[in-house]
Amino acid sequence: MSLPLHASCHLDVGAIGQGTALGWTGGGTRDTECIQTLRLGIDLGMTVVDTAPIYEDGRAEQVVGRALLGRRTEAFLATKFSPEDSRRDDVIRSAEASLRRLRTDWIDLLQVHWPHSTIPLSESLEGMVRLVEQGKVRHLGLGNCTDAQIADAVAGPAGPHLLSVQQEYSLADRTVESGTLPLCNEHQLWLLAYSPLARGKIAPEDPRAAVLMEVAADYECSVAQVVLAWLRRDPCVLPIPRCGRESHLRENAAAATIGLADEDVARIDRAYAMRLEPVSTDEIVVPAGERVYTTLREARENRFELVPGPTDLATKIADGEMLKPIKVAVDRDDPRGLYRLLEGRVRYWAWVIAFDGKRPIPAVIEGLEEG
Repeated sequence: MSLPLHASCHLDVGAIGQGTALGWTGGGTRDTECIQTLRLGIDLGMTVVDTAPIYEDGRAEQVVGRALLGRRTEAFLATKFSPEDSRRDDVIRSAEASLRRLRTDWIDLLQVHWPHSTIPLSESLEGMVRLVEQGKVRHLGLGNCTDAQIADAVAGPAGPHLLSVQQEYSLADRTVESGTLPLCNEHQLWLLAYSPLARGKIAPEDPRAAVLMEVAADYECSVAQVVLAWLRRDPCVLPIPRCGRESHLRENAAAATIGLADEDVARIDRAYAMRLEPVSTDEIVVPAGERVYTTLREARENRFELVPGPTDLATKIADGEMLKPIKVAVDRDDPRGLYRLLEGRVRYWAWVIAFDGKRPIPAVIEGLEEG
């Protein structure tokens, strides 16, 4: 099964792609292994290759470029530009630098990695459209954008060139199902699902995983293959798992041949239904870490110059925009019964700033048993 072709797409693509996110390569023999597996993936029908300048500070693009020497027309090559390059001319310069690292004359899909908090997305799209007009880029994509931004882009001058939206999507994070996924179906856009295996967070010890293991046994496949097949239940979704090992690559490719029965999809849906609970922001502890704000004052100062920063994001949240909920877990070592923040540190502080700490924040509580 292949992804439905966009009217202007020049290459048939497989149902599962290859991601090269942070940690994919690392130099030396690891680069060689990544080159070999990427080429094998193309042989196995995984022709969409997704990368970005920020991955290993450009090294991932260089390795991808080496892998595609002599095979460029067999791959659908997707890359991005970083938020700091969101100005019109910077978008063009970033893409031209990617072209050099990738050793190619064209990029099949140029994507917004993350929209900048203060530079209008429309300005970035102007630069992207210019690259299409120059023949350096064939299709455009959005990444980590709000549903409102997606709708505006589709209706704007870049609309005819838009092919895809890239968002995190897995059993552990189903946020896109409330808005982004329906938008993609409505406008015939691909949804490139990054972190489709939830970065290993679909743990065997989780009681819900018993359903996945039962389905895997029925289909004589692995749990990872069941998860990828579940994502593919919607024809516009193309998972792009990161993979640099041959055994994992073959496993991912084989998942494209698995078609889950409706009753099995429903079983998985019920087991991993996404439940949001309102949690008081005063009951959440932000663990210390690298480039992490642990106090409201630090968040307001944004001394790490995070983009978007908490104050920038607070404005959007106050206007009703929230990309995805935060994730917390009950801190069983804390006698006060507080929650420990697992994901969404910037979104947490932005919510506190937006509502002066007086409104509970929607959260996914990991480990919360179904009632």
